[in-house]
Amino acid sequence: MQSVKFSLAGEYWDSQIYSGILYLFDEKCALHRVDWSALIDSVAQNNQNIQTAIRVAFSDSDLFYNPKVKKILRDPSIEGPIKKQLAELSKLEMSESLETIGAHVKSGNSPFDFLPIDTDIYYHHIFAGGDEGLYSSQGTAGNEGRHFRATAQKHHDARFFQIKASDRFTAIAAAVGNDGLFEFNFDKDSEDVLGQEKILAKRACSACDWAFQSVMGWTTDSAFLASFKKDRDPHSKFLSRSFDRIVESSEMFFDDPLAVNKSGITWGSREKIYKISDDGLTVVDYSPDALNHKKSQKNQKPVQLYKKRSTEKMSFNSKGIVSTGTAPFGTVLEFDDRITVIRSDSVVDSFPGEAVHWRIFPRSEHYSNQLHIIYEDRIDVISFVHDYFVDQNEKLYGFSRG
Repeated sequence: MQSVKFSLAGEYWDSQIYSGILYLFDEKCALHRVDWSALIDSVAQNNQNIQTAIRVAFSDSDLFYNPKVKKILRDPSIEGPIKKQLAELSKLEMSESLETIGAHVKSGNSPFDFLPIDTDIYYHHIFAGGDEGLYSSQGTAGNEGRHFRATAQKHHDARFFQIKASDRFTAIAAAVGNDGLFEFNFDKDSEDVLGQEKILAKRACSACDWAFQSVMGWTTDSAFLASFKKDRDPHSKFLSRSFDRIVESSEMFFDDPLAVNKSGITWGSREKIYKISDDGLTVVDYSPDALNHKKSQKNQKPVQLYKKRSTEKMSFNSKGIVSTGTAPFGTVLEFDDRITVIRSDSVVDSFPGEAVHWRIFPRSEHYSNQLHIIYEDRIDVISFVHDYFVDQNEKLYGFSRG
């Protein structure tokens, strides 16, 4: 099943999609707010024969992950027509510009007077990090949808390479280059929003992501896990966490000596940890519940924390990988001349061309199936629809939904 695409012409620098609004930062420090929900609704109304496919592809990706809806979807009399709509949608050319969709666009100054290396949106606050430090801008609500004030608050002076908000704990992790892996507590009711930084690891870190309560950090040369244990206060319904230790990548791949000794790139998110080398792509499942030291009833041994799933030969050369990421639909690899996606159904998709920026939204409820690729003259919003029909417990590439 092919991915589907919606293109918007223009010269952009970065993108975010949140609460029905597509945010486009351009290279002149302007911010364009596209009413994405209304835009997709209008496209669906103009293509009523495939309107369900358009909506689940671009604005309601959570629908087919719903267990109750999924049972209905697997009814052959329903699954067939839906798949037919999705196949028809992949043939539809959807290409617009800010001018042609002007009724759905509001433009203004960006809250940030610099081009950020990375951005994220969390509880209606937008965060931007780069050479200038870490900044945020508080969201405000208006009739035109949610937007952000044209002023920013500075939180830190270091150079930030990546910002990742947690979907389980009110915290933000950040890769801060040679300064290490940081974490900030988030408090939407506080004037400062972010608390004092906590240094999780004082070692080089250019990218990071959440693995449940823990945080994975990596560069193109090394990787580690800032491991946390889940705690439960008997007087509270909320979970808390406490720092355990730093886990080296060699421990994650301990049952595969070849993967341990081979040089390559390691990264991960949620329950999936990957290492790609000349021998292929090794996949390890991470089971953080083992940190609770639960015993199996059969042999009274601790549950295995890292379990190798597979090592697969790749149909492409892994040399020259610039960056990586993981979403429900698969794992993403950036090269100088293309973006490659190893999909959750094991199909490899390649999107040629040098990207200015690319982004996935693994924490999002409605847009976790989207990949945004910004080129010099446009942004391609690519939606992957195959993952609705993949067994979430068995897939190797991409983390499980549900």
